[in-house]
Parts: sequence; structure tokens; C-alpha cells
Amino acid sequence: MRTLNVIIAVMLMAYGHTVSGQKVLDTIQANSQMNVALFFPSPIKQAITGNTKAIFTYNREEAQYFGLLQATANTITNLLVVTMDGQAYEFKVAYRENVAQTHFFVDKAHSIGPVQPLPGKKGDSLASHTARFAFLSGLLSSDGNGALASVRRKGIRLRLKRLVYRNAQVFMVVEVHNRSGIDFEVGTLEALRINGSLKRRSSYQETRLEPHYIFERPKIIKTGTSQRFVLVLPKFVLSHKEHLRLILLESRGGRRLELNY
Repeated sequence: MRTLNVIIAVMLMAYGHTVSGQKVLDTIQANSQMNVALFFPSPIKQAITGNTKAIFTYNREEAQYFGLLQATANTITNLLVVTMDGQAYEFKVAYRENVAQTHFFVDKAHSIGPVQPLPGKKGDSLASHTARFAFLSGLLSSDGNGALASVRRKGIRLRLKRLVYRNAQVFMVVEVHNRSGIDFEVGTLEALRINGSLKRRSSYQETRLEPHYIFERPKIIKTGTSQRFVLVLPKFVLSHKEHLRLILLESRGGRRLELNY
């Protein structure tokens, strides 16, 4: 009995230490220059911010445990997150020019309570995927010869056709036209968020934008043909000091195109 009491006392002391040492997440500071990462104990199911001045991006196609938060100037709002295990979380969000911390590990103790799931309806998932496919296909088939930005090198032309904002994602329509006389095997396509100028290296910063996925990504573009595809990116907002850069590389060759917008 004495041994049992000692074990219980040790367990209570350990639990008390864990609770007292748990950092309370009240207000999360964020800005538009840095990503603030929130890691949850269960994959994210849904998330929404109180207004569009704050953006929380997470992978909607494949469940993941983390999301990225950004905010623009004069932002005071909140963030609501529901995870796959049914727990709900709420945080205040405030803009700060200098962010004190860029990552948080959220504990289940931060939850404001469980959310009772609605009864599932057969066919919802199929309907959702069908609507998304129709939307992406519509972006590719939209008419218009204009472009937001364009660059040509060695007979290859890279054009940024459209930028479409929808929910927490940016849909970037890209077109590659090959008039080089040699087939172009598509390698990597990078999207970068550029802040500053290389002339002032102390203030120059590149942030890679990781696409959620690429719709209708071509493997090869035959000479004399053109191909369009869509980069699906987490939502971002460029400040007046920033611009977007696309870098297209050939998979088996040295051709490289760099487009600035």
C-alpha cells in the first residue's frame, strides 16, 4: 500500500509539472514576411480566420499536422482550427512587424473542446472532387492571348497567364510555348517570393512557395506546341516591396527560364 501511494504521488507531481510548464497560447503574432508554423497533435481538418488580413494555409488534399499563418498590417482577428480527432482550437492573431516566435507546438490541452461530426453523406467527396476538377479545367481552357508576364529564351516562351485567388489557395495558370526546334523535357518549376534587390544583399530575401500540387503538369513539350498547367499554391499576399519569380528548368538539358512578375 505504501508503495502504491508513493507511485500515485510521483504521478501527480509529474502531471502538475507538465501542466504548469505548458505554455498558454493566447495571442499569436504574425506578419506578411515570415511564416508562423502551428503543429497540432492531430492532422488539420478545417481552419478559418476571422478576416482576410490573416491567412492560415494547410494541405487540403492530404492531411498534415501543421499549417502556416501570415498577417498583414493592422490585423487583429482570430483563428479557428478543427483537427481530425474532433478537437477545436481558437487563437487570437495580431500583426507585429517583428515576430517573437515562428513556430508553436499545440497541445491537446489548448483545445476549447470537442466538435460533434455531422453524419456523412454518401457522394460528398466525389462531388467535391468533380467540382474542383471542373474549376481547374476551366482555368486552363479560358480564352485570351494576354499574359501578366512573359519571358522568352532560346525559342522557349514562359508566360504567367492568370492568378486566381480562391479560399486559402492561389491558382497560377502557366503556359510554355516551344519554338526551339528541340523537344523540351520539363524539369523543376519553382515559385519564389522575392523581397528586395540583389543590389542590396543585406535586405534581399527569397522565400520558396511550395505548391500543393500541379494540375496537368506536362512531362515533355514537343517543338511547335504549347502546354498550360496550373500551380496550386498556399495563399500569399505580396507587399509593395515584393515580386513573384518563376524558374523553369529543363530536366535533361541546360535551358532555364526566369520570369519576374
